[in-house]
Amino acid sequence: MRPALAFKNSAARKLYLKLPHTTFRMVGRIRLISLVVLLILLPGSLKASAIPFELAHDDGNAGYGWSDFYPYAAAIRFSPPSGSWRITGIRLHAMWVLRGTSQVFYVQIWDAGLNTRYWSAFLPSSVFKNATLDWYTIRLPNVVVTGVFYVVIVPMFTLDGTQLWISIDEDPPIANNSFIVNVDDHTILTSLNATSKRPGDFMVRVIGEPVPTPPELKLSSIEFKEDETVVAFTYPGESLSFGARLIKPDGSFTEENVTRFGNSFIVRTRGEGLLNIFVVTPSYETIGSSVRLENGLRKLYGDLLANYTALKHSIGDMASQINSLLKDNEDLRLQLSQSQALIRIQDDRINELLGNVSSLSSELEKARTEVSGLRGENTLLKIGLALAIIVSFFLGFLEVRRRWGGK
Repeated sequence: MRPALAFKNSAARKLYLKLPHTTFRMVGRIRLISLVVLLILLPGSLKASAIPFELAHDDGNAGYGWSDFYPYAAAIRFSPPSGSWRITGIRLHAMWVLRGTSQVFYVQIWDAGLNTRYWSAFLPSSVFKNATLDWYTIRLPNVVVTGVFYVVIVPMFTLDGTQLWISIDEDPPIANNSFIVNVDDHTILTSLNATSKRPGDFMVRVIGEPVPTPPELKLSSIEFKEDETVVAFTYPGESLSFGARLIKPDGSFTEENVTRFGNSFIVRTRGEGLLNIFVVTPSYETIGSSVRLENGLRKLYGDLLANYTALKHSIGDMASQINSLLKDNEDLRLQLSQSQALIRIQDDRINELLGNVSSLSSELEKARTEVSGLRGENTLLKIGLALAIIVSFFLGFLEVRRRWGGK
């Protein structure tokens, strides 16, 4: 349940509500219509001498009060009647209750994309009277916005300390331009439109005037390093001064150093949260921009850097192995070349031996033929020799017989 301060009792209204119960919503409508007519009919006069106007959605009658713990905030959407609008102040119907130690509350200006264009902290004692419900004005340093914008009031509610209650007008018709937002992640949580459970309009108004569209302060780069984040913005116009604040996740903030190089503004930070940067122009207008930084990204960068270093070492080892393999491959290629030369020599020798074998085979065949012939001759010689021996033996036998017979 969000804290809420009700003003339903008519006596309480008369006691705390300083404004008369008139049709302020209609007055606001007439004021806006008059402004549009003036912008259409007298553009030259507005440029020459701009008169501050008040943009409003409420009718001046407070129904109940709203407050909440950080990071919840009241956001009111405005559509200025000109392309660019210089915000010089914020008027809000509220009550500040001091309990214990006083602490700051925040005022932010968001663009149509819910990006911060201005951020500042204020001491309640510098704006409000203690325990007094009334209209109060917060002066802003000429914040310039283009198109639809949101005024965001962060009450920083505490149970035992400072309490800032913002009035809500619940009388119909509802403008459907009031929201409860989370300033930590810049999201809209609840709309107080006519169809919601508690429809109403935050009693917050804008004092401002139309201005020519100024150059834009743009985010150009983000570099996450191991121990810091480097954020670069560009602004093509001239500047009198510049600065940056980092809103931490717990709602506290630190001032960050900004270095300018030509049209670039460099912020180096070690923290995380919402980084808001602003430039003050020569005409004393404040141009702002913002970017969300998370240490998780820096941790991811550190992990990636560690992985990169490990991969780099692995690549070095692999490169060394590849060089060794290339050398081995070159040696193998040389050995292969030598082996191929030896193979060619061996092939030549084998071919020569095959030729010799073929020649020897031919000679062997001839020798076999000659051997076969010699074998035939040998057989004949053996037969002839046997016959000669037989004949000789027979002749000898006859001669012996003859001699023995003569005796």
